[in-house]
Amino acid sequence: MQEEEMKEGNEAASNGSEDIAENNSNAEANEINETNEVNEEEKENLENNEDEISILKKRVEELENEVSDMKDKYMRAMAEAENIRKRTAKEKADGIKRANKGLLLSLINFMDNFERALKSFDNDETIKGSEYYKGIELIHKQFIDFLTDNGVSEIEALGEEFDPNLHEALTMLEVPDIDKEQVVEVYAKGYKLNDELLRTAKVVVGKPKKAEQ
Repeated sequence: MQEEEMKEGNEAASNGSEDIAENNSNAEANEINETNEVNEEEKENLENNEDEISILKKRVEELENEVSDMKDKYMRAMAEAENIRKRTAKEKADGIKRANKGLLLSLINFMDNFERALKSFDNDETIKGSEYYKGIELIHKQFIDFLTDNGVSEIEALGEEFDPNLHEALTMLEVPDIDKEQVVEVYAKGYKLNDELLRTAKVVVGKPKKAEQ
């Protein structure tokens, strides 16, 4: 009887050990499964993160390209604005210059008539000695001073070699004792505005006289 009880006890202990072993095995299997599931989840999360990072990188590149394009457009717009400013300033300066030239030419044309009027009294000593004539001479001098102060200078012509860039030949005459074409009479003076031609001198040109055969 006692032996049977001991046998039953041993069997129970053996069964208990097997149950414990089986439980431990099941626990380990469950732990491994859970670990695998965690690893799979982490792997999936990592892949998702990599996809998001790739999308973000692409968006950053797109934004950088947009910024670069905007900078380029801005620089072109600034350059165009500067060109417009310079062009406008130049057009304004050219307009003022043309207006000044027009005014100066009008004054020169008026002074031509003024000088012709003075010249008409060359042989009248009575008028030339009068206060009236002296007043006219003073006005003439003021005209010349005004033109000089504004950069206008007379072109040398009488006795100079004929230069078609500076002189306008009204007629040509054969003149003895000269070996080249030169100005022998000035009908209307020529003028420069600083270094720029304002008006050519209207002249009579003498040319060398042909040798008699």
